[in-house]
Amino acid sequence: MAIIGLSNLHYAIMTTEDTATTAPVYGTPKRMVGVNSVSDSPQNDTATLYGDNQALDSKTSTKEHTITLEVAKFPLEDKAALLGYSYDSGTKTLGADVDATAPNVAIMYELDTDENKKWYVVFFKGKFAPSNEDANTRGSSLEYGLHRIEGTFVSRIDAANKRVYLEKEVDATDTTTITTWFTSVTSAV
Repeated sequence: MAIIGLSNLHYAIMTTEDTATTAPVYGTPKRMVGVNSVSDSPQNDTATLYGDNQALDSKTSTKEHTITLEVAKFPLEDKAALLGYSYDSGTKTLGADVDATAPNVAIMYELDTDENKKWYVVFFKGKFAPSNEDANTRGSSLEYGLHRIEGTFVSRIDAANKRVYLEKEVDATDTTTITTWFTSVTSAV
């Protein structure tokens, strides 16, 4: 199955952290309009067991995922929410304080496939950090610049759900998933 589309990027702030016995609580997912790309770069540790002059076994463990989002629109309100910055809605100003701490968030999005199916994806726990921002002057041809933000996502620690992420494949007829996936992070589990 080939991926032919990406849409409906949402984020939800984790309002209560997870513990070994308690699942986290998330705020209502908020849509970020204009997602252009999502890049997932897993960080893997690999070990190989050798014996009798040959490889006997190999094990790979994924420790974390680096997620890079590129969006056409990145309102200051969303930037503040994801990076832990202050935002004044009256003056429409963002303040990047030295002591700002990004909150844990979940991200959710939808992928279209070439077989008329959808994949719904959720990463449950991660923090974003400021990324490099590039801007160019207008030249002889028009070019669009995208906003980029990068985060590190790890597994939750609560016993009910130790996943880093979840993907769900659905047919176009699965109206339950299609209509409820983005209503809450827990509806995705």
